[in-house]
Amino acid sequence: MTTAYLASTALMGVLVIAVVVWMIRGRGWYHYRPPESTGDWSPATDRGSRLEAMAGRPVTWVVAFAVLVVGFVLGVIAAISGPVESQATAGLAVAVAGGLVLAGYLLFGVYLSATRRGHPRSLAVAESATVAGVLFLVAVSLQLLA
Repeated sequence: MTTAYLASTALMGVLVIAVVVWMIRGRGWYHYRPPESTGDWSPATDRGSRLEAMAGRPVTWVVAFAVLVVGFVLGVIAAISGPVESQATAGLAVAVAGGLVLAGYLLFGVYLSATRRGHPRSLAVAESATVAGVLFLVAVSLQLLA
């Protein structure tokens, strides 16, 4: 039974490597040249939504990071020193929130970097979904090995 798991893991690893090599060689991303200048565009002249305007300010990101850190610290404190009934719930909540933040950061980062490189939104979403699929395959492979 262990041999079957190892063979399956090796086969999936070879498949993942083949897909990554195919994606790297199949797309002409290395020919991309950023534009010489952005013209007259600046975040101040953009007529976007209020949320986009807030996202362009560093203070927004600093405050959001501080809120996340304080929330995680309070969750860890509750998981360690709270009543026995709430320790398991707080630990699970911290783990789930951490996983969601990490996955959201990674997937949104892939999407944002793809759109900044000039890819259309549909391609950026596809690249983000590909990263999510690869992470899922890695998680399943690690689960099979454990």
